[in-house]
Amino acid sequence: MRSCRPDGRTFAVLRFYANHVYRSYIIGEFAAYPEPVARHLRRALFYSNHDLQPENAIKYYTRALDLATEMGMDPLSDEILGVKFQLASFFEKQIHHPQLAIQVLERVKQHCQAWVEEYGGLERQRENRTRLLGQMVRLGVKLGDLYAREDVMETEHAEESLVWAVTTLLKEQERREREGVKEGEEKWIGGEEIGGALE
Repeated sequence: MRSCRPDGRTFAVLRFYANHVYRSYIIGEFAAYPEPVARHLRRALFYSNHDLQPENAIKYYTRALDLATEMGMDPLSDEILGVKFQLASFFEKQIHHPQLAIQVLERVKQHCQAWVEEYGGLERQRENRTRLLGQMVRLGVKLGDLYAREDVMETEHAEESLVWAVTTLLKEQERREREGVKEGEEKWIGGEEIGGALE
């Protein structure tokens, strides 16, 4: 059995995938959202990227998320996670408040973890478990980077987040090797690249 102790190469590869979270989930397609939600998202992005008005951007992101809940969208769907990742990116990169980004991403990670703990063992939820566990690993690495920033400097939290992410990844890799990849588990983070980095 492979050791669960993370190494520097693993951290480097996972950091790449953590940054990939922001790139992959920036909202580009609005067709997946009900029009009232999409309308508020377009306004949020306008006030985030074109006419920087933080109060308006936050107002429209918040309203979009509230409307999505009212309209029954899955709060852990890729579409809604994408909105939350975009909001965290806005806090970090546009208005330079990494602590606010941390708050958003910690809440997302906690919600994903609660779901995995409650429903992840159900056979019919394998695909969602795999998707959310992957997000949790990426979020752990991203949070580690945010905690380690010079304007945050919470090194204990940074190390805790990174070690948790790598340990979780390695444990899942070992489980998949031991039990085999089951139906619904095929789409795992990083594919061959991550597998090669962990060898």
